[in-house]
Amino acid sequence: MHNMFLPGLDEPDWKEHRQEARFLVNWRVAIVYEEREQRLSFRGRAFDISHGGFSLHSDFSLPMSDKVTVLISIPATHAGQRPKVVEVKSRVVYTVLSNEFGLFRTGVQFVEFKGDGRESLDFHLSYRNPAPQRTRQE
Repeated sequence: MHNMFLPGLDEPDWKEHRQEARFLVNWRVAIVYEEREQRLSFRGRAFDISHGGFSLHSDFSLPMSDKVTVLISIPATHAGQRPKVVEVKSRVVYTVLSNEFGLFRTGVQFVEFKGDGRESLDFHLSYRNPAPQRTRQE
């Protein structure tokens, strides 16, 4: 896939260097940029998450930034429960246009969880099966 935002790079390096198991999800996510002039927020769906970060599908090309707040809505596990919202300071590490989905794919790396966010994420990933790992063809 050609990266139209960083000419010469075909795949984002960060995606290939994640060592943690990845889990396929379809969770709602909001990313908030806290800029001095204005506060920008974007919504999308996390589709690939690990203990260190996630990939997001969105209609927007998100700018790379070391300072964003991410709100992840983890669906309830039982009827009558509310979704668990996990807040985590993060950094946006890449954005590419995904021809496969017709959306932008954004890589986000976790930096610092608020409250029990890390424990909540770990719990919700603990009962899921990791996604099969793709082997790279040399």
